[in-house]
Amino acid sequence: MGYGMLTRFFAVGDPDVKSNLAFRLVLAVMFGLVSVPTVHGHEKKVQDRGCTAFTHVTVVDPSSEGQQKDMTVVVCGESIRSVEGPASRRVPKGTRVVDAREKFLIPGLWDFHVHLTQAGEASGLLFLTHGVTSVRDCGSTFRVLRDWREKVRAGTLPGPRIKGPGAVLESQHFLEVIGKVEGMLDPDLAGTLRAAIEGRIGLANPAEAKSQVDTLKAQGADFIKVRNADSPEILYAIAEAAKHDGLPLAGHVIRGSDLAMASAAGQRSIEHDEDYFGSNPAPGTATQQAKLAALFVENRTALVPTIVTERDRLASEAQMQVVLNDTAGVTDPLRRFLSPELLSFWRMQEALKKYDSRPESWESRIQKGKDFVRAMHKAGVAILPGTDLGVPLLYPGASLLDELEIFVDDIGMSPREALESATVLPAQWFGMQHELGTVAPGKLADLVLLDRDPLENIQNLRKVSGVMANGRYYDRAKLKRLLAETAKSEGVL
Repeated sequence: MGYGMLTRFFAVGDPDVKSNLAFRLVLAVMFGLVSVPTVHGHEKKVQDRGCTAFTHVTVVDPSSEGQQKDMTVVVCGESIRSVEGPASRRVPKGTRVVDAREKFLIPGLWDFHVHLTQAGEASGLLFLTHGVTSVRDCGSTFRVLRDWREKVRAGTLPGPRIKGPGAVLESQHFLEVIGKVEGMLDPDLAGTLRAAIEGRIGLANPAEAKSQVDTLKAQGADFIKVRNADSPEILYAIAEAAKHDGLPLAGHVIRGSDLAMASAAGQRSIEHDEDYFGSNPAPGTATQQAKLAALFVENRTALVPTIVTERDRLASEAQMQVVLNDTAGVTDPLRRFLSPELLSFWRMQEALKKYDSRPESWESRIQKGKDFVRAMHKAGVAILPGTDLGVPLLYPGASLLDELEIFVDDIGMSPREALESATVLPAQWFGMQHELGTVAPGKLADLVLLDRDPLENIQNLRKVSGVMANGRYYDRAKLKRLLAETAKSEGVL
């Protein structure tokens, strides 16, 4: 969900919101949750995982340039049982054998910033089709997310592993503003707005942070997410509370906050490159950036720049309308598989652009963000790939690959570094490096089989031969068949 536009219309002490039509529309669009349909045909199709062996495969290690050739990787249940060479190759009886000669096996990819309830359950297959086996959701209603996650775990819904923050922590002032705006909306839109803020927690002062974070931890949150705060001090208090409870904190750049202080307090990831210069002080000089980078490395603070959202920022209204009206998928074949809910969400966001005004052009803002991310990467700061799925023109799974290609082409990463950013580093961020991130015995079986070497060219991540998600294997033919079935059930085809 893109919040850059929302931030421009909201600040403590802003003029009366009743006079701002754009603000009312932003609230309706940026916080409107869509219904989450069931992916028909999968409710009772629980896939028996059994054992699967990938034989004669080249195993790629994203943490190094090394490759293990002619290996046999055996998966039983949800775990990798063995990774062995020709001399010690053993395949249990009854194992499904996938002949993977001349193919490459990598760990499953992460999209580290998505909004699943906007995309709908049908997006799960699109993630898998592009090798994305894990996502970090940054703002869906937790009860919906838990239901979706349980379906994925049970095998009744093909989709990625999901990490969620529980309720998003918000500005109390902002929630009060939403209450005022609700009375100005028609009943249907007001209901959408009420659903959108369901469960969100508004903090009025720093003293409330500890108890709210404790509650989220008790409810099973995987991390803490702060979207907005009435003061930098509230952010710092949330960060300290999250660090005390052993939960990583992800958050936007809070107006007036100091990125160095946020990092020192415990903020583990900072989202959206377009907002990095909204901090105080803004990291504008090379000296400031070098000092900040050293602190980020010391505190293990990552950047999740979501650069791929530039696709929407720079698109003209005419270009956007072509995509929205392209039911045949001429502009992009994946357009045919998007849910009606996501397309509706895009249309509403497009309606807001006529109210968009800023002192700085998107082109300039995007370039400044890329320059900053490039400097941070060169200094050793972890850069993680996220798409902000929900923003127009961003596709589940496919846009994650676009982001990785941006990392290589514009940020200066090698293909190996880009692959590491989507596998090893996300696992480390969650403290799951012993479970995910590399292909090794005992780790969870989230794997992608590729036709070509991703270390040779990052675009080879698009050459997916098959995907294993939590031990369940989907070859290319099965993914295509399931996508077609899902599209028909959603009324897309």
